[in-house]
Amino acid sequence: MLGWTETTATGEPDLVASERVRIVRLCTRLTGDAHAAEDLAQDTLLVALQHERALRDPEKRQQWLSGIARNLCLHWRRRRGLETRRSIDRRPLDDLGKADDDLLFADTLDLEGDLERRELIGLLDRAMAMLPPDTRQALVERYVRENPHAAIAEHLGLSEDAAKKKVERGKIALRRVLATTLRAEAAAYGLSPAEDQTWQPTSLWCPGCGRAKLVGRFQHERGKLFLRCPLCSPPDLHYIAATWPAGLAGIHTFRPGVSRVLGFIHDLFHVRPVDGRVLCLGCQHWLPIQFGTPPWVALRAENLQSIYLYCPRCQCHDYESWHSLTWCLPEVRRFWQENPRMRFQPAREIHVEGRPAILTGFESLTGQVRIDVVTRRDTLQVVQINGVAPGPATRP
Repeated sequence: MLGWTETTATGEPDLVASERVRIVRLCTRLTGDAHAAEDLAQDTLLVALQHERALRDPEKRQQWLSGIARNLCLHWRRRRGLETRRSIDRRPLDDLGKADDDLLFADTLDLEGDLERRELIGLLDRAMAMLPPDTRQALVERYVRENPHAAIAEHLGLSEDAAKKKVERGKIALRRVLATTLRAEAAAYGLSPAEDQTWQPTSLWCPGCGRAKLVGRFQHERGKLFLRCPLCSPPDLHYIAATWPAGLAGIHTFRPGVSRVLGFIHDLFHVRPVDGRVLCLGCQHWLPIQFGTPPWVALRAENLQSIYLYCPRCQCHDYESWHSLTWCLPEVRRFWQENPRMRFQPAREIHVEGRPAILTGFESLTGQVRIDVVTRRDTLQVVQINGVAPGPATRP
């Protein structure tokens, strides 16, 4: 099915050789380790050969192989993450090149897809567990193992017509579970209808209090995502209130949505700035990064520490807190993956080498670990993640 017909002088199928080169490049990009990429590419081709029948459309061979490679790289990153220390001396952001930006963004998109697939699989597993055992078995045989109805009938001791009916009834029963008991969660995947204004439960622990899971809602037509804590969020404030029609396209679940928004914040405030200014997303004029209360919101105590952009020409604006500027860092997002129940630590002003800086961080509520970040107050440059900041650091 893969179309391997010609061989090279070494006896390796020609198509395998060309695909292997491409997959090695992909694995190198996803892992940052050229040696590991060689092994992962080889594993990808072995898995593909073992599951050759799973490829239904030969025209999508490259996408299929890339998906296998991404999953293997994800498992590799998890294993390596458990073995490496979290203390990281971060390079100055001025040293980051365009290639680094592309790698980070590509890795973010791959991770979002993996997160959404895992959440969907978990939801379907829960729905399947609510079905009678024989119905569940019929659906597994048909849609997981891809067996024909004749094989299902033989396995279950039924006639072929009876097996077909059991599979069809199983599909109806599964839809019923998703439309009733699991309606709110299924709606996020487009598996059942939901009103945009309905708050839905999520699997995300509140990073503010750590005592409850966030609730959220999408307004897909307007490109909006909202998340708030039922215990500690004030009535009119949210942990995330994003409006980003293009950036949230194709996102249907909350964890990948949060990941996409955090990636945008990181790009806007940590990657793009030059000399404390950022190009306006609307009219492309240079805007200064400002601090304090944004002019378009009511004065609040919590606004005093806001970091914001405001364009008087096109009214384009955005504002964040030290909380979100810390959460959006790739190292902190990896910490969040490993410690999903974490709590944000209040920002503290310190001095590093005679210049004002902000110390922020998260602590895990399930393990004795934390991550701390030191950021220049005036430039938003991250100078240290974990450990002691370079030079004398004192409270003002």
